[in-house]
Amino acid sequence: MKDRGIIKWQPFDSLTSSKNMVQHILSEKEKINKPVLSEEQLREIQERLWEGFHNQIPLHITYFFKGKYQMKKNVIVLNISLRDKKILLEDSSSLYFDQIIGITNN
Repeated sequence: MKDRGIIKWQPFDSLTSSKNMVQHILSEKEKINKPVLSEEQLREIQERLWEGFHNQIPLHITYFFKGKYQMKKNVIVLNISLRDKKILLEDSSSLYFDQIIGITNN
C-alpha cells in the first residue's frame, strides 16, 4: 500500500487555524470597557500619585490595558511628565495618566 505522506494530514490543518480563531474570539469576548472615572476619583488618583512621588512611597497602581485590568504592586514613581501625561516607574515601565484607574498605598 502506498503511503500518502503528509497529504493525509492536510484536512486537520484547517482545524488548527480555526482553533486559533476561536481562541482569538474568546479572548476578545473577555475584554471589558474602560471605566469612566468621576472628577473626585481623578483628583484622589492625582493626590496619591503626587504624594507617592514626593515621598517615594511604594504604590499599588491599577491600570487599564488592552481591555483588561492590570496591577503594578509596590512600585515607586520616579518621574511625572505633565507634558507627555505619563509616569515613569522604578521597574523602567511607564503608564499614561488615562490608563490609571486606581492607586493605593501599602
